[in-house]
Amino acid sequence: MIKGIQLHGWADGPQMVEVAEIAAGSFETVWLSDQLQSRGVAVLLGAIAARTGVGVGTAVTFPFGRNPLEMASSMATLAEFMPEGRRVTMGIGTGGGLVSALMPLQNPIDRVAEFIAMCRLLWQGEAIRMGDYPQICTALGLREDARASFSWTSKPDVRVVVAGAGPKVLEMAGELADGVICASNFPAHSLAAFRSGQFDAVSNLDALDRGRKRSRRGEFTRIYGVNLSVSADRESACAAARRQATLIVSQQPPENLHRVGFEPSDYAATRAALKAGDGVDAAADLLPQEVADQLVVSGTPGDCIEALAELLGYAEDAGFTEAYIGAPVGPDPREAVELLTSQVLPELA
Repeated sequence: MIKGIQLHGWADGPQMVEVAEIAAGSFETVWLSDQLQSRGVAVLLGAIAARTGVGVGTAVTFPFGRNPLEMASSMATLAEFMPEGRRVTMGIGTGGGLVSALMPLQNPIDRVAEFIAMCRLLWQGEAIRMGDYPQICTALGLREDARASFSWTSKPDVRVVVAGAGPKVLEMAGELADGVICASNFPAHSLAAFRSGQFDAVSNLDALDRGRKRSRRGEFTRIYGVNLSVSADRESACAAARRQATLIVSQQPPENLHRVGFEPSDYAATRAALKAGDGVDAAADLLPQEVADQLVVSGTPGDCIEALAELLGYAEDAGFTEAYIGAPVGPDPREAVELLTSQVLPELA
């Protein structure tokens, strides 16, 4: 079920490619997160694709601060590097905390829908008129009557998957995309949600089904992102997991956390520390490990094997057919990938 791994462009570029080379022996796809303040995702994906022959994808990009002409071109170019049996995936979402800190995310679902529609036509070699995509046209200052096309494309094999947890974005994903990404660090799709017995009620996957009924696309893959932190040093792994979980509990509305069993006392000190400007690391020190454990699998390889088996079992029962290992992976990406490929994955096979 685990077919991919998600890496982050915060580390040195050549080091990222080296880590991806290790991962390529065990994973079908290397996903990279897309952040406006990290290393360039298209450059890194190109280097990984050329060096390893592994499938590559964005997990995930977003329509804000991004030109769809550029992204569509990058995805189609990456597809030219894919060997038989591998493919490019454009994972796209509405933008997270780092994006919203830089710009307002206006009409996010409409923007994602326009982005997908524009990319698909460009990949088919068709000419598009900018004014037919009013949200993007206005945001980027494009000429309404301007037209663009990729005469060099030959219908590249690019899969489009949408990441999200809310009912509106999931319904849109079901209608327009080739798949959906649901990540375990979001409360509605977390271990806490599964263990609460309320997953069907809080996951919003019924909205995904509504969208699928309107879709003209046959292929559709439900992908589960398992946020994980592994290291031989249990405390270092858990600290990285608490940091990742802190970013979630600080941004999620309290009602979303309450629905899956979290109480305000579980995360109040963490949120207060961030509000006071103490920084993510200081705030993460105040988050109970048992709270982080409900959002991010962490610990030694042995710890992670048991927790992964439980979580993947729940995911399969919920209809997910593919999974990837997601952020933060571990305090040291190279060590984490080596442990995953040598100790964790063989036990889950």
